[in-house]
Amino acid sequence: MSRKESPEINAGSMADIAFLLLIFFLVTTTMNVDAGISRKIPQKQEIPPKFDINERNILEVNINKNNDLFVD
Repeated sequence: MSRKESPEINAGSMADIAFLLLIFFLVTTTMNVDAGISRKIPQKQEIPPKFDINERNILEVNINKNNDLFVD
């Protein structure tokens, strides 16, 4: 009885085929993009509201080029 040698499968190109299939599926896949949460943005106010501010509540801070703080 003669023994038949089974042919070997070249596995060197299997990685190339798997990589090409991966690229194919990445390119052809569609992704759903959500528009995000819909929010109602308030309208722009034309006239800023007036506030009564006491002079004693105002603090003036000055910074010079040496990053020194001067508080009046």
